[in-house]
Amino acid sequence: MTDRLLLAAAALCLVAPLGAQMTPERITLAEALERSEATQPSVIQAYGALRTQELAVRTAKMQYIPTLTFPVGAAYNVNSFGQQRLDPVTGQVLGGGTVTNPSYSVGARANLTIFDGFNRERTLSAAQAREDAAAASITSTIFQNRLTVTNAFFDALANEELLKVNEAAVSRAQQQLAVASARLQSGAGQRTDSLGALVQLGQARQQLLNAQASLATAEANLGRLVGVEGRVAATDDPSFYVQPTLLDTAGIRTEAIAASPGVRTSEANLEASRQQLRASRSGYWPTITASASSDWTANKQNDYTLEPRRNLLFQMNFSPWSNLQRETQIENAAIQVDNQIAALADQKRQISAQLTQQFAALGNARESIDVAQLSVTAAEENVRITEQRYRLGVATIFDVLQAQEQLTSAQVSEIQARFSYLRAKTQIEALIGRRL
Repeated sequence: MTDRLLLAAAALCLVAPLGAQMTPERITLAEALERSEATQPSVIQAYGALRTQELAVRTAKMQYIPTLTFPVGAAYNVNSFGQQRLDPVTGQVLGGGTVTNPSYSVGARANLTIFDGFNRERTLSAAQAREDAAAASITSTIFQNRLTVTNAFFDALANEELLKVNEAAVSRAQQQLAVASARLQSGAGQRTDSLGALVQLGQARQQLLNAQASLATAEANLGRLVGVEGRVAATDDPSFYVQPTLLDTAGIRTEAIAASPGVRTSEANLEASRQQLRASRSGYWPTITASASSDWTANKQNDYTLEPRRNLLFQMNFSPWSNLQRETQIENAAIQVDNQIAALADQKRQISAQLTQQFAALGNARESIDVAQLSVTAAEENVRITEQRYRLGVATIFDVLQAQEQLTSAQVSEIQARFSYLRAKTQIEALIGRRL
């Protein structure tokens, strides 16, 4: 029976780690954020949306400038006089045939809208508001992307630390199995001690394999976010473990509700909708346009001498009735304003609720870090004392195994509390649009 226990223990100790591969590339959090902003579709699309709105603003400004055209044309006119015929009265032969008159022309024309019921002003203001919304949306998108990448980075880092904890648990289980086996061979121990230690080692090995799989998944996800096909490891940073400081929650809440990227985006969209509503009402005003043209025409009859012609025209158009099309546009624009007002109010309430949630999570994590660190210290001391008592025959193997499980659990809780604080802090940064 003792030989079989030793063979089983040796088999567990020789199990190869899961997912062995080449050492993945290591990057810092700053490098991960920089590389993700250059590769993530959401960030690229946000910059593209801003470029689109910048073009819309330039197009709206161009409406104040006259439109110019330079027509150039050529014509070949053919006039037919029929066939030759005999005049029945005089008896003379009347001529027939065709007469051609080639011609060409060049010109320059300009058209300018003098007054359009303030439609251009309102359209430009709406375009500028949408440009502001796109700029605010970039900030919001960047911080949302940072939130995603930071969480993935912390997942990789936390899983790496959990892997170390599980490796330490396996090492402790192997040492305890060696002690139990030695006591059994010397006759001072019991077979149940060796069996319990063997079961503990098997469970520790299983948890280690799970930790290796979780680390591989987390590093592969981080690699995708930074534009790498494969696993990317997270580089630890001592600044992650600086003692948490208290935040000015009232000031942060006021700042977020007043000027967070989400609020600024909603405010800009509301302003754009209001300007669009004003622009739709411009149809009740008359439209005054001016056009000027200069044309030079030459043909065969004047020996192809260019003859100038100039025109200047002022025109006013007024449409008192449009079969409710204008009124429908105005009503739809008013509906959009109401929708944006409701969206802005809901955005502020949502930010306030999320801040309340993250402030609570931040406070809980801060307290949990202190408690978890004390628990780890106490569990390490308990393991040391229990192992000594077991060697002296005062404690049982189950006391040792329980103490080791408590230590592993305390170490895992300490890691989770530390990274819960970092994640809650990152959530707040994403809401307010700046680093804390």
